[in-house]
Amino acid sequence: MEALLGIPEWLAATLFVTTALAGWLGLAFLMRRRGMRRLAASRPSPSREEFVDLLAGQVDGDTATWLWEQASPYYVNATSPHPDDDLGKDAMIDDGDWSMDWPSQFAKARRFDEDDYPDWPVEWPATLRNFGRWLDMGRKVSAQS
Repeated sequence: MEALLGIPEWLAATLFVTTALAGWLGLAFLMRRRGMRRLAASRPSPSREEFVDLLAGQVDGDTATWLWEQASPYYVNATSPHPDDDLGKDAMIDDGDWSMDWPSQFAKARRFDEDDYPDWPVEWPATLRNFGRWLDMGRKVSAQS
């Protein structure tokens, strides 16, 4: 094996990959922080109680509280979830988390079959408010069965 810059090739390749990965993760972190600052400047950041109040009449209180608990960890820089946040664009929550994991976790916690969820209404944007409404729809279908 030849040495590159006086170190073995395998070590040079490892250092290159590690440095590139660290740079990519650092850039993603900075972009996320900037996105959250921009989001915080564009709308109020409600407290947990205000969030639940903003959803009152459209989403059950325990569903709103559950949504808060699920979404809050994705927010940084003193920004908090808002019912009108788009899950992918504003909140930057991975699609697999909210489209696959959360419905399953909600159904399991509420003891109903996740197959009772209706299809997502195509005209609904993927906001926390609409997601809460959809979760409640699944729970109500299950209760009628």
